[in-house]
Amino acid sequence: MQRDQHMHRRHRRRLILTILIVLVVIFGLHHFLSVSARLKANWNKIVYTSSDNVAIAVYSPKTHRTYTSTNAPHHKFHTASTVKVSVLAGLLLKQQAPLSSHQTELAKEMIEQSDNTATTTLFNELGGQKGLQETFDKFGMKDSVANERWGLTTTTPADQIKLLNNIFYRSDLLDSQERATIRNLMDNVEADQAWGISAGSDNFAIKNGWLSYGSDDWIVNSIGYIKNNNGTSYTIAVYTDKNNSMVTGQQTIEQLARTTKSIME
Repeated sequence: MQRDQHMHRRHRRRLILTILIVLVVIFGLHHFLSVSARLKANWNKIVYTSSDNVAIAVYSPKTHRTYTSTNAPHHKFHTASTVKVSVLAGLLLKQQAPLSSHQTELAKEMIEQSDNTATTTLFNELGGQKGLQETFDKFGMKDSVANERWGLTTTTPADQIKLLNNIFYRSDLLDSQERATIRNLMDNVEADQAWGISAGSDNFAIKNGWLSYGSDDWIVNSIGYIKNNNGTSYTIAVYTDKNNSMVTGQQTIEQLARTTKSIME
């Protein structure tokens, strides 16, 4: 009798544990599908009604997934000044030592002020086009192609998410000090550099890029990291071109940023 009761209790505990595991799996799957569906539905209202080329990627550490949307599936976007984050990350990887005082000043000018002269100096120290391509290769950015004119480098938002995740989450390449160096600069961009993926947020790290170039008209891009008031966070990259003005690109990016934040909170 006692043995039967003991077996019954064991079976009951196993059943309860199985039910709990199933519920956790179902909840997790529902959350993943819910986030994906809501992002797509809200993004597509903006992306597919735009006459410009638009692409967005967002990574959630909660679901460990990268979500994307674009109206230009195989298009490679020129980075403009967003490549400056790659230049800095690549330089830190290459020299495997903290920045010198002079490099620190140049990096501050490059990221916080988006100074092009400082960028060219650090780009050359990285090894120019070859050094930048090696950086992309190290970070697994297979759809990014370096250009000797660094602003004309091409990339995709999903590739930029790979770089951002190495900076803001976990990295086998960058150590904690190197990651902090990049984060601190992206945390402190000047006020006139703080538009874009920061829209609707008060805790963010960012790097923007804009360029009027040939048939691409206005190229307007924004990449970075958002931390919500509830402690959740995500990385985000938005690339656009064919804009008839810089303002048009900014507006598209900020629309996407706001609707993303409302779902990722």
